[in-house]
Amino acid sequence: MNTFKEISFMQYVLAIHGVEVATSILTLPSSLAKTAGTDGWISIILGWMLATIAGLCVISFMSKHPGETFQEILIRYTGKTLGKVFMILWIFHATFSAISILFITLFLLQEWILPHMPRYVIAALFMCSAFPLFRGGVNVIARYAVFVFFFTLFLPALLLIPLKDSQWLYILPILKDGWLPILHGVKETAVGFLGFEMAVLFYPYLKNKQSAVKGMLIANTLTLIIYLQITISCFVYFSPDEITQFLWPTLTLVKPIKFPFLERLEIIFLSFYIFVFSTAIIPYIFFVIDSLRQLFNKPKWKIPYLVLPFIVILSAVFTLSYEELEILKKWWGFVDYIVGYTFPVLFFLYVTVYTYWRGGRSREKTG
Repeated sequence: MNTFKEISFMQYVLAIHGVEVATSILTLPSSLAKTAGTDGWISIILGWMLATIAGLCVISFMSKHPGETFQEILIRYTGKTLGKVFMILWIFHATFSAISILFITLFLLQEWILPHMPRYVIAALFMCSAFPLFRGGVNVIARYAVFVFFFTLFLPALLLIPLKDSQWLYILPILKDGWLPILHGVKETAVGFLGFEMAVLFYPYLKNKQSAVKGMLIANTLTLIIYLQITISCFVYFSPDEITQFLWPTLTLVKPIKFPFLERLEIIFLSFYIFVFSTAIIPYIFFVIDSLRQLFNKPKWKIPYLVLPFIVILSAVFTLSYEELEILKKWWGFVDYIVGYTFPVLFFLYVTVYTYWRGGRSREKTG
């Protein structure tokens, strides 16, 4: 592999973290409050555990053949036909994830910042801005993730300002409704941690592959810290009944913050948050483009770039309401549970058994 395309450990960590931190930051406190009450922060920790286990499974089967891409590994262990079928499934997953996050982003921008601008115009501007990143490849995308992380690091810190009026008694007593609501809340947090599966894209480019496991742990833990900080901030500022009434509690938490020279801070907050959205959308779209090239064995094929105008056309044809976006999110979560969590674990078990069986057959022949 060309060393120019290699990515550093920090780029690897923050690229995975950037995919994980998408729209969940804005809605997770409310959805958890409805499902698990103020014990929802425990669901976040359990979701982190599930994501870490699935993420380590991804690293495990990718590390079997460090110089190969994800598609090559699928074909190696499942055959050419079945391997391509699985690859198509992952392309669908990445496409659906990118479109879901993008549609939610467009809805937020139109509702809060640009109410009179058509969504397809916003989508076209986003795709034009992101095009150089797609052309630059994984190396440029990973560098962009590092830039966005440090450029938007002040956003979670802003949410600490309203805590001077917080009531920590709102989250007490702990486990007041038992473990069952908390376990139900894990399905919400599991979606929030999705993005770790994009290690299949970034791992082959990681310079020091021995640090891949540590990188996955750090990336997931960064996401855990941000989710906990934002969720607990909302839980102690809003009452347990009040928080369930907000669609976007994180943005509502920003509204009381006032400066003599600035009003409507939530608009500024969301404007910067567009960069955070982009670190999730761009890797998914690039994964689709790169996978289509590999699938049809056309390294210099330009047709996959039709994915970009195709997404703009979709945003023009489908102008979804909030209720329709909620339905889309449910389907997105269902697909991601299968591809993001179930597939890596099952494929890891399959590769482990397959490797052990082949090793046993080889020893029998040599013996």
